[in-house]
Amino acid sequence: MSLLYVKRKSVFIAGTALLGAMVAVLDWTSKTMGLKIPFVPPLAFLKFDALGIPMLLAYFLFGLASGMVASLVAWLSISFRDPFSGFMKFLAEFSTIIGVYLVLRMHRPTSNWWKALSMITGVLVRVVVTVIANILLLPIFTKATTEFVLTWLHLISLFNAIQGAISLFGGFLIYEAVVLRLPSLKPE
Repeated sequence: MSLLYVKRKSVFIAGTALLGAMVAVLDWTSKTMGLKIPFVPPLAFLKFDALGIPMLLAYFLFGLASGMVASLVAWLSISFRDPFSGFMKFLAEFSTIIGVYLVLRMHRPTSNWWKALSMITGVLVRVVVTVIANILLLPIFTKATTEFVLTWLHLISLFNAIQGAISLFGGFLIYEAVVLRLPSLKPE
């Protein structure tokens, strides 16, 4: 094994652990300090948060596996309070990562056009996946009826589009700042 390989693996493990821990800390502090912002009144159980930012940062800096691990940490952290919400958060954020991955695996973001396309794809994949999940799972795991879900699906989709954009803009912004100051972290 080469020294470079060992160094890359060590950076991957340390970076993934750090960002996963950041997800857990953000989840618990935002919950206890009331930093989550509720969506519209009929759907106030939907709350905007910053949890997706370190998950996307993990993906941007260390790859798909790191983004998945950070998303799994969110699932576990939220599941201590509400397992269904934890799963839905994982599904939403990881589907956003998958949407970005579909574009960036073909082409690294050398221009703002590629970044914009990956962000749009990430939001679209998130919205499609969460629409399907809400239609199939909300009536089973909550008291919501299928009629309720279908009535409010457009607002649930809007919430997911906005939350996806928050995660993506925050993740890209911090990624750009980090690789500007630490160019050795920029993926090849």
